[in-house]
Amino acid sequence: MKNRRYFDALKISSAALAIGAALSSAPVFAQEAAEEASEQPAIVVTGSRIARPDLESSSPVSVVTSEQIQLSGTNNAEEYLRDLPQAVPAIGGNTNNGNPGVATLDLRNLGEERTLILVDGKRFVPFDSNGIVDLNMIPAALIERAEVLTGGASSVYGSDAVAGVVNFVMKKNFEGFEADAQYGITEKGDGQNRSFSITAGVNSEDGRGNLVVNATYVKVDAVTQGARDFSRDVLAAKDLGAGGGSSTVPEGVIDGLVAFGGRGIFDAAGNLAPFDIKKQGFNFNPFNLLLTPQNKWTATALARYEINDSIEFYGRSSFANSRVSTIIAPSGTFGFEFDLNYLTNPNLSAQAKAILAQNDVTAAGDTTPGDGNIKINFRRRTTELGTRNTVFENTAYQLVGGFRGDISESVKWETFAQWGRTSRTQSFENDLSFDAVQAGILDGSVNLFGPGKLSLEAGQKIRLDLQQIDATSQFVAGGFLTADLPFTLASDTPGGIVIGAEFRREKSIAKPDQNLIEGNSIGFGSSTPIDAQLTTKELYAELNVPIVTDKPFFHSFSLEAGIRHSDYTNLDKQIARGNNFKTTSFKVGGEWSPVEDLKIRGGFNRAVRAPNLNEIGQPFTPGTGDANFDHCESVDRGQPIVLSKDVVNNLNRGAAATELLNLCVATGVPLAALQAGLVDGIVAGQINNFSGGNINLTPEKADTFTIGAVFKPSFLRGFTASVDFYDINVKNAIFSVPEQEAIIACYEIEKKADGFFCSRIKRNPLNGSLSGGLDTGVDSSTVNIGGARNRGIDFAASYQFDIGEDTNLAFAVNATRTLKSTLDFGASVRECAGRLGGICLRPLPKLQWIQTSTLEHGPWTFQLRWQHIGKLTNDSVAFGLGGAVAEDFAVPVIGARDYFDLYGSVEVAKSLKFRAGINNLLDSLPPIVGNDFGGTTENSGNTYPGTYDPLGRSFFVGATLSF
Repeated sequence: MKNRRYFDALKISSAALAIGAALSSAPVFAQEAAEEASEQPAIVVTGSRIARPDLESSSPVSVVTSEQIQLSGTNNAEEYLRDLPQAVPAIGGNTNNGNPGVATLDLRNLGEERTLILVDGKRFVPFDSNGIVDLNMIPAALIERAEVLTGGASSVYGSDAVAGVVNFVMKKNFEGFEADAQYGITEKGDGQNRSFSITAGVNSEDGRGNLVVNATYVKVDAVTQGARDFSRDVLAAKDLGAGGGSSTVPEGVIDGLVAFGGRGIFDAAGNLAPFDIKKQGFNFNPFNLLLTPQNKWTATALARYEINDSIEFYGRSSFANSRVSTIIAPSGTFGFEFDLNYLTNPNLSAQAKAILAQNDVTAAGDTTPGDGNIKINFRRRTTELGTRNTVFENTAYQLVGGFRGDISESVKWETFAQWGRTSRTQSFENDLSFDAVQAGILDGSVNLFGPGKLSLEAGQKIRLDLQQIDATSQFVAGGFLTADLPFTLASDTPGGIVIGAEFRREKSIAKPDQNLIEGNSIGFGSSTPIDAQLTTKELYAELNVPIVTDKPFFHSFSLEAGIRHSDYTNLDKQIARGNNFKTTSFKVGGEWSPVEDLKIRGGFNRAVRAPNLNEIGQPFTPGTGDANFDHCESVDRGQPIVLSKDVVNNLNRGAAATELLNLCVATGVPLAALQAGLVDGIVAGQINNFSGGNINLTPEKADTFTIGAVFKPSFLRGFTASVDFYDINVKNAIFSVPEQEAIIACYEIEKKADGFFCSRIKRNPLNGSLSGGLDTGVDSSTVNIGGARNRGIDFAASYQFDIGEDTNLAFAVNATRTLKSTLDFGASVRECAGRLGGICLRPLPKLQWIQTSTLEHGPWTFQLRWQHIGKLTNDSVAFGLGGAVAEDFAVPVIGARDYFDLYGSVEVAKSLKFRAGINNLLDSLPPIVGNDFGGTTENSGNTYPGTYDPLGRSFFVGATLSF
């Protein structure tokens, strides 16, 4: 085949790169070539479709090799990639509450939706309507390398490539057989994990084709928060004192009791007494997970066949089934509003009836005083029913097929089509039916007023299991033509041009059961049907022109440019409405080598992100969100707002007491509740919220600028270094405004009840709090507002050298210094670099690095890996949220953390290799900050388990058999 050298080039170059990476032990570093460009075949690098005679790119591209992933003992690619300085930990195995059963990647702290995931340069099917890829579905055993590109790449790949691109390059043209097995366990004897994979490849008899198949199985056991001392009890961020937790308790609590000036708790006799959350709160931590269990199967086949000397067929089929379970504390009534007739209810004691009668008066807001009918916000934990369990089962299929060939030595073409589908079943167990609880309270058949009062029969009456079935499909077809330019300038190398077209259609359907749709599920919340689709038609072109080579101060100089025009049409079938918009993304860049040892590179990219199917198609849905303080809450229980500490705090922030009082009333707080000091505060950092899409959303735009240099001194063989500055600026961002940010914007900045932010706050009509029934909460549905920006410097270096005839030593470092990471929600701009909490949800240190030291001696390899995570300051302290000062937190600043891992491998025979490792070699504890330090998903078990190792020292052993 004329272009066999061209099509095999990616395999050849990646093999050389993998060897180099293994020797240098760099977990990720700029792609550099040891050979002269003229000695290498043309290859295609992530970020361009033009074949190049070197491994470098004008955009920073970093590489993680299969050797590094395997040597580290990780079972999923996400486990390794989330530690890279370019990323922040997203959803993974250490995420429990808020984990939809997947593993995701977030580059530059700009969100998973702004990181594009590719497999062999093509989109992988997303797991749901958010358009995000579950990395569990990509088999680690078949990955040859992962290329991580920083900055926008929409002109090459289309929407979503805003923060960057991660391209998983598979092991194509594999020949032979390879079996791999691995077992891991923590020093505590839990968290067992096992993985098995088989890969086989064969060439056709005529040498024109190759087939590779792989099957992988992974099983991970759960670890509960109760299994570690630091996470066993709910600790308060203020003083790390035990106690507290949730106000929804097994005894049952009623809010807003006039007799107590607040909440009352039932005792074993059914009597009511004042409730003290610090002494009587429910400890939910032991039930939750530090490590979620997983069962995963994947099967993949890769094929290619040369039909003739000018045409080659290629294809890939992927199947994956992942089953992930999460566990959270038993369900309860969580402050929902219930109707109660205290006079006729047989389960209430005489004392409790007398207490409740004090609320059945006009002064307490009752419109029919004295009739026995009152409304209560009730908090009863149904421990009798067991934990709330969620099982997420994702099954993904993807078929990719295409043809490529050449018209001449310099003109080549490719066309392809791909189809993928993810079927997703979510099963929710052991919740409560609101309707059944309400009916049971009214007729007395369900007794929730006291510990142990719920009978088995009554428990089964109110118990509720739920299910939601989703399906997301993706079809992509396209083709492009690439050619050498018919001329050269002051260079020996001709330029290249690409022109192409692409069509993409994505559909997503969500089918929750009727109880989820109607909001009858108290503990799991609501869900709504989605039926949406997005169609994209695109034309693109790319140009690379070498300007000068082999001249004084111009060893090489080249320019590149690209443009893509996209036409989007979306449709929300639920409301029979759609939208249409057009975007243009482009790039310009260049490389200049004044001498052979130094290359300076830079570029500007205009990237776009179209709203995904969830952002356009999700109906308005009640749920749960995060917040730590409410301006209208009664801090001094039973005292009028004009005397409460909350007003004093607000005065310190410049808000007059009268102005605050009027605004609280105007935004839905009952005046009587304010005057009586009965406005309940936020418990466990959670409030009610509303999420939803918006068919009128328009695409985001992002401007990305990068400039850097690569240094490969000829006088120091084996040394490579690169430094790159990046600046990613997202405008017209599609955001769900954080609940706490909306509260602050309303009461501190906007101060208008009908303003944008204040109008998004819906208060509990009984006590004015932000928790209760389905009509209470903060609206966090998606809008085009503000933007996000991330700016920083990446540095990478590796040095390898021989210290003996059969011994090699290598050092490598990959570091990021984040200079800026801002979030603009329209009312304020928050700087999140080096901060975390209720606004800056995911930890992003200003400085982080990974350094490796590797010794190779004959068949032996040893590696010490050092991960540094810089310090982080609580954002409430940094921003002065709620008048917060450092003294309000036991740990206002999380100090820098360092983790060390030790790995080793030995090739005992040509076909057999063993490996072993110790992760968290020094058994370092995670920082203990309390359970209400930040957002619920990230801040769990009194720490940040996705960022810091929560399991302690762990071990693994593995073996690879190949022939």
